[in-house]
Amino acid sequence: MIMAQKRKLLGASLGAAIFMSAGLSQAGSWQQNESIGGFNKVHVYTPDSTSPIGSGQSLLVVLHGCTQSIDAYLTANLEDAAEEFGMVVAVPDAMNKAGFSCWSYWQGAKSRSSGDYKNLIDLANAMSGDANRNIDPDQVYIAGLSSGAVFANTTACIAPDVFAGMGISAGPSIGTSASGAIGSCEIADVTSRCKSYAGDQASHFDTQLASIAHGSSDTVVDDCYNTQNAEGMAGVYGVTQLPDTNTLSEGSRTATETLWQDGRVSMLWLNGVGHTWSGGEEASGSFVSAEGINYARYLGEYFTENNARVKRNKGPGQ
Repeated sequence: MIMAQKRKLLGASLGAAIFMSAGLSQAGSWQQNESIGGFNKVHVYTPDSTSPIGSGQSLLVVLHGCTQSIDAYLTANLEDAAEEFGMVVAVPDAMNKAGFSCWSYWQGAKSRSSGDYKNLIDLANAMSGDANRNIDPDQVYIAGLSSGAVFANTTACIAPDVFAGMGISAGPSIGTSASGAIGSCEIADVTSRCKSYAGDQASHFDTQLASIAHGSSDTVVDDCYNTQNAEGMAGVYGVTQLPDTNTLSEGSRTATETLWQDGRVSMLWLNGVGHTWSGGEEASGSFVSAEGINYARYLGEYFTENNARVKRNKGPGQ
């Protein structure tokens, strides 16, 4: 598990539940190139374990970066997070790519009925609505790298009723231009933009979570976006930053964490990581790094501890 100084991420009972349900082995399986929710190609990992909270399994949708194949996530250690936290992982290949096979976050309308925003909402609803998959609709999350990160952030702002949390890694801010991703920092009012995307679903921000992460050695996307995105989402949720930072570690791999009230927003600096998905020890693949902590496992732990949409400590018959 990711260990934090000055902070215990999971209680003893939750840790025991995780250990008993998943252990440390991988027992699930990948189903590759499935057609779901408007996407022609989706890699899906289904664990044998169930979530230690809520009912059934959780769902994490992971969006690739520019020039990155979804195949890279087959070797990114997503299975570890899936088994430990009872989390189905879905990695879709963008249908409406732009530029260098990027998610086209700077183009088109940002609405529930537009392009890949619609496809992602349909994907999440199709999977959580399929009784055979046993996914808890209150535990549906979305994450991504680079263009996938800003697209995931935008989607979570458009549909906070669908997505209980987001994991934004090395992404520019929502509403910024394509040039802002590889040039100097582009100032953005993340708070007002996110709220405007949500429309009449804005009340669901009351229980949404946001993890914002950036590699400390990223030389592609300006790391100013890490703070801008975290503070922007904190503004959406109306929470204040806590004074202390935490050091997380997995062996020799570390990250520095800042939290906001009630764990609603988390900002990570992934130490030693460049412009890549941080996959932890032995992770490999295009734009996948073994230099940092396993970000997917961090998300599993962060979402499990802080999700306010699920009932906890349920008694018999409840």
